[in-house]
Amino acid sequence: MMKHISRIASGLLTILTLGCLLGGCTVLNEAQQRRAERLKNKQRPNLYLLKASRASIKIDADALQGESDHYILKFSEDLHDHDKFNEVSERKEFALSALSYMESLYEAMYDVFGFKPEHKVHVNLHHVYQGTTRVATTTSLGKHIVVNGELLKMISGIQLDFPINMYASPGTRIHELTHAFTNVYFLPVWFSEGIAVLMQTEYGRDRSITKFDSLDRHLKLDNNTGFNQLESWQGHGDIADMVLTFWRYRYAYTVVSELRERYGHDFYIKVFALMQKDRLHEKLLGKTPTSFVVYYFSQAAGEDLVPFFKELQFDVQKWEKSDILKQIEQSKARLQTQPRTRRRN
Repeated sequence: MMKHISRIASGLLTILTLGCLLGGCTVLNEAQQRRAERLKNKQRPNLYLLKASRASIKIDADALQGESDHYILKFSEDLHDHDKFNEVSERKEFALSALSYMESLYEAMYDVFGFKPEHKVHVNLHHVYQGTTRVATTTSLGKHIVVNGELLKMISGIQLDFPINMYASPGTRIHELTHAFTNVYFLPVWFSEGIAVLMQTEYGRDRSITKFDSLDRHLKLDNNTGFNQLESWQGHGDIADMVLTFWRYRYAYTVVSELRERYGHDFYIKVFALMQKDRLHEKLLGKTPTSFVVYYFSQAAGEDLVPFFKELQFDVQKWEKSDILKQIEQSKARLQTQPRTRRRN
């Protein structure tokens, strides 16, 4: 079972953050050029079979922690006495191999998405995590910052936590690293999970979650709201009903895959590029509604996709950019009266 956690805490960062904000488009364009060249050569990244990375890797003397260009890896205390990791040589060998693989995966996913996290990704390995060996998580730490007098929400750190047996699954690593890449856009839970499953399945050869053969026939509605059950998905807190949770993963994956099949393999690259250009996701405080991402879906598709989502009973309205700006102002007003919240998925 996979999830990711997004925690948004208020606070201030210095104006030094502005350099990262203004420099993002150059990085995005460079990555898109690399990806376009690969597509021209009809290459598709295989995230299951990757070559060893040439990244710089340093392992501490006790081999309890290692660091590479994009990662910091740690062995948690409950692994220190594990029969496979209780020797320095064992931990060192594993850390070198793990960081090399994750660096290669990082570069491959950079080519796929066209953007990358601004911070190093912290990877914590456990024997048992949160009382189980069957839950891996991504934690995205967020802060509200002020830039030129405007309040924005930003990711300030990313942490992946794996039970060691789940880290052994390439699909799980791909799923969680996808969250590390895409959480910067503060996506609705259903979209975030859908694209993570798409990556683990179609690029990582993981077949643990399959698509439905029909979105209409397998539609489930929330009895309380009357909307698609995906709209009620709050994240990992919902796993008490495992049947419903598994349906949500499958249905979200089916929706995300359906749009990519209709509008091309570059569809989500276009979506994220449009979002990056506007940067309105940083200004819309609080939970991101489906209407927000459907606005960008429609822009990338070249046609209005609101009817598609209404047919599937999503809670969606047709928004123009002016509507998004109104929502941004309303979200700022709500922030002043509401307590902090934590989103888990």
